Amino acid sequence: MKKIFNLLLFLCIALVASSCFEDNRVTWQGAVLEFDQAVTTTPALGVKYPIITTTRGAAIRTRINLVGAQRPNDEVITVSVDPASTGREGVHFNMRNGGRVTIPANSSFGFLEVDVLNPPPAPGTNVVFVFNIEGNENLKPSQNYRRIGFRLNL
Repeated sequence: MKKIFNLLLFLCIALVASSCFEDNRVTWQGAVLEFDQAVTTTPALGVKYPIITTTRGAAIRTRINLVGAQRPNDEVITVSVDPASTGREGVHFNMRNGGRVTIPANSSFGFLEVDVLNPPPAPGTNVVFVFNIEGNENLKPSQNYRRIGFRLNL
């Protein structure tokens, strides 16, 4: 009998103690865009974004994440070339669809597609092309993960 009383007393104390906790869940209602590889890859030395090595003639397909609620309609966002890029569009690479990326309705991902060209060899030289997510009027880029770079060894 004493064991049952102690067990009931313990359960009552646990119930009373846990019923006093407030529900402090934070729900974020916003949405931002980010490069998936910028989240999962360490930034390069001296910059705040990753630089990934690529090869001549490669087709790059890098994922852009929508962090937040999925949208009922397609969202078309813009990706631009950073002015600090040493690689030049039309010489070292071409962005498909003019840098426009579509995130389909009820999806959390879109893909930036870039064709790496085959420029003339220049041994010991490399170029880096850096892309920035610009977003659109509804979706803005994450300030920490909006940029990604690709290095092409010539």
